[in-house]
Amino acid sequence: MSLRFRAAACLGLVVALAACGGEGDSPAVKPPEPPPKFDYPLDDVLRLNHLQTKSTHNSYHIETEGNTVGEWRYTHAPLDVQLGAQGVRHVELDLRYDHDLESFEVYHLPVLDEQTTCRKLTDCLRVLKNWSDAHRAHHPIVVQFEIKDAVPADEAGAESYFAALHEEIRSVWPDDRILVPDEVQADAPTLREAVLSKGWPTLGEVRGHVLFTLDDSGDARKAYTKNHTSLAGRILFADASPTDPWAAIAIINNPVGEAAAIAEALAANMLVRTRADGNAGDVIETGSTIEREAAIASGAQFVSTDFPAKVPEAEYWVEIPDGTPSRCNPVTAPSECSAEAIEDPTFVDP
Repeated sequence: MSLRFRAAACLGLVVALAACGGEGDSPAVKPPEPPPKFDYPLDDVLRLNHLQTKSTHNSYHIETEGNTVGEWRYTHAPLDVQLGAQGVRHVELDLRYDHDLESFEVYHLPVLDEQTTCRKLTDCLRVLKNWSDAHRAHHPIVVQFEIKDAVPADEAGAESYFAALHEEIRSVWPDDRILVPDEVQADAPTLREAVLSKGWPTLGEVRGHVLFTLDDSGDARKAYTKNHTSLAGRILFADASPTDPWAAIAIINNPVGEAAAIAEALAANMLVRTRADGNAGDVIETGSTIEREAAIASGAQFVSTDFPAKVPEAEYWVEIPDGTPSRCNPVTAPSECSAEAIEDPTFVDP
C-alpha cells in the first residue's frame, strides 16, 4: 500500500494546518462565489431525473493503430469537444491506480488498448471543470467511474484507496459544485427512501454541478457502500437495484433484453444509464439501430454510445431527438417540460 493511501485520511488535517500559514496573520479563507443566475422558468419544477441526455462509453478512448478487435473500433474527441460540439453530458472513465506515480490514470487495457485523450484522472476532470466554468448554465454533468483495480480486501486498505480517489476529485472540483449522496438523502432514513419520497434536486439547485457514479457490482461496490448499507460520507453514487438502501442510480446496459429492469428503476425515481450500441464493430458492419431506438425510447436518462457524432466509417451515430442537446425524458418528465427548459443554448453557449 502506498504512503499516500496510508496518509489520505489525514489530508483534511494537513490542509487545515496549511491554511493557517506560519507566523503572523492567517490568510483569509475565500468563500465560494455565488452561482450565476439564469432565466430558466421551470428550474424550480424540473428535476434531475426529468431529462434525457447523450453519454459516451469509455469517453477517453482512442483506437490503437492496427487494432483488430471490433469492440475497440472507435475514437472519441477530447472531453470538452464532447461536451460542447457533441452535446454529451455523461461520460465514463476507467480508473487504474499507479503506485509509482501515486495517482489515478484513465485507460482501458495496458499495452493492447491503452490510448487515451487524458491519461491522468485529474487532467480528465480538469478538462470537464474548465468547460463547466465557461458554461455554467448547463444541467449537471455525470462522470461514471469503472474501477479496473482490485480494491484492497481489508477495510483500512479500501478506505485509503477511496480516500485517495476522493482527494483527486476534490483537487479539481470544489465541494459546492459536487452533488453527493448525503445531499440527496438529507434527513431520510436511506438514500432509496429519499429518492422515492422527496426525489432528486431541481435543476435550478444543481446547474453547473457534477455528479459522480460508481459502475461496479462486486467487491469495490461492497466496500464503497459499507457492506451494502450506505453511501454516507461518500462522493460517488453507486450502481443499485431499486430495493437496495443506497438505490439512486442504475447501470442497465441492455435496453432490449433489460427493458423491464429499466422501467422498474425509473418507477423508483432512479437515474438510469443504458447503452445505444454494445459493440462498435457490429454497428460499423451492420448499421443496426435496434439498440439505439430501444435505449432512447426506454426513458433511461443517459444513453451511452461509442458514436456521439458522425464518423466516416459508419452511417450511424446517436442524437437525442429534439434535444438542445438534452431533452425532456419521454417517460418521467412532466407535461410542461421543454428541451430549452432542460438546457437552453442561448444561456449555455451564447
